[in-house]
Amino acid sequence: MQMRVFNAEKTTELFDCDLEKGHLISDKLFIKRHPEEPEIPAVKHREVKNFPNGGASAEWVIDVPAVPAKPAWDEYEDIQIYIPYSEQELARIEICTLKGKLSATDYQAIKYAEGLIPEEEYAPIKAERQSWRDRINELEEIT
Repeated sequence: MQMRVFNAEKTTELFDCDLEKGHLISDKLFIKRHPEEPEIPAVKHREVKNFPNGGASAEWVIDVPAVPAKPAWDEYEDIQIYIPYSEQELARIEICTLKGKLSATDYQAIKYAEGLIPEEEYAPIKAERQSWRDRINELEEIT
């Protein structure tokens, strides 16, 4: 069974959570308080056994076993809470993603710098890398 997901206040169950714009944390949701249950003593009766020599023995026979007392307890459900990222956190995540893209294309920039690929092949990569750097600069103003 999948855990239910709620907003931070635990007032609304959520069904669509964008995990690129937030994250989940484990929590518990109060269900109800169970009252104390008193001890229930055993129900028993005495059986007497008579012997031919005139003697007798008696023993207790338990009809219903005793139930021990149970203290009051709270029932909880394991849930998850969706926490949206702040604007600054989203900016930092995007910066990391863009820096990863720059790193992934560094080898092409080096090949171009060393004259191993022509300008026309590198031009679209160069433009894309510049757009990533421009976006990083915009985002760094937010963080």
